[in-house]
Amino acid sequence: MPGLAPDEVEQRLTSVQCAICKGDRFGIDRRFMQPDGEWRGVCMKCRYSFPVYTDMDFYIRTQPDIPYRLKEISCTECNHRGVSLDFRATMSVRESIYFVTCLGCKRKFPERSSMEAFE
Repeated sequence: MPGLAPDEVEQRLTSVQCAICKGDRFGIDRRFMQPDGEWRGVCMKCRYSFPVYTDMDFYIRTQPDIPYRLKEISCTECNHRGVSLDFRATMSVRESIYFVTCLGCKRKFPERSSMEAFE
């Protein structure tokens, strides 16, 4: 999503838990914001940091299965199938989360990625 504001990302990150302490308050470390859309998220409780990726156009172009997966995700409110990918965060080596918006009712919610589990 072009023009994604760090404040919006911070607010939406509160819908998930820290992989270390299970806290739900996060910040974006503005010192490490890269022009290619790679940012650093930081847990405000334990200071754990993790990558946040905001250039979803590039990600979707380079990962051919993602558009199909996005069409299958159901909204947690209206059950409409199909979402847009706003940004993603890799909370740990085993947990990547997509932050999506329903194409039907425009509800914003997190979706755990089944496609990025690194064993």
